[in-house]
Formats: sequence, structure tokens, C-alpha cells
Amino acid sequence: MARLLAHAQAASEHSPTYDQLVDPAFLKAGVSSRHPTGADVDRAKIPAGLMLVGDHGVYLMSNDYPGFSEAEGQANLVAYAVEADPRTRPDDWYDVKRASFGGDDGVEFLSADTIRKALEATVGSRLWIDVTPARISCPYLSSPQKA
Repeated sequence: MARLLAHAQAASEHSPTYDQLVDPAFLKAGVSSRHPTGADVDRAKIPAGLMLVGDHGVYLMSNDYPGFSEAEGQANLVAYAVEADPRTRPDDWYDVKRASFGGDDGVEFLSADTIRKALEATVGSRLWIDVTPARISCPYLSSPQKA
């Protein structure tokens, strides 16, 4: 995951999520479309981060533009959730994806700062992100545990 984050931070342009696509703060100067497209977005205004994706599994990917792959011609490099990886959990990944994102596909933006702090909070252990249709939490975003 640190590798995906480093790649996103090094990029000069970033792909928008749907929420960012319709946010006027990210549109090119002079664009006032009620239904903006990717061509209407100033990709340099989109902040670096990771996209939490729920479609064929649940995974994180860099939001760099045009995308980060290990080899030319391959799809974007992703970090699957252990519980929702269709390659290793062919019988139950969809149930986990549905429990976290609902029946529809979805993408949520997680800022570079949030991911960096979550990685720091879980040094020496596995990073976890709890996703439900209503909320997302991770070590940095969650409330401190009471003893």
C-alpha cells in the first residue's frame, strides 16, 4: 500500500472519483456544466490519495493519472482486501463486497494524509479499513479505544 501511496503522491495529475467529478472546486476554469465529464476536470486540482473501490472485489488503487501498473498493457496495480480478493476467495468475496459497498459498485477517495497516518498507526501490523455502506473507518479515522 505504501508503494501505491508513493506513486499517487509523485504524480502531477490525478483521476477523480464521481464525487470529485461533480465538485465545482475541481473543474477547469470556465466550466459550469451541470453534468461534467472527465474532460471538464482539472486533474492537477485533484489531491493525491488512494481510491477504495468496490466492484470485482474490494481494493485500494492509486488515483494517479493515467494509472499505475507494474508493466505496460496491464491493468492498474491494486491492493485487495484480504477478505474480498476474488483470486484467493472465489466463493465469498462478493458477499464481503456487498456487505461493505452494497449491491452497486462504488469508489471512495482516501487522502494521502489519511493513508499515511493509518500506515503509521499500524506499523508492524496489517492496516485495516472497516467499510460499511454508511461509513469508513481505519486506525487514524477511528476513535481511540478505551481501556
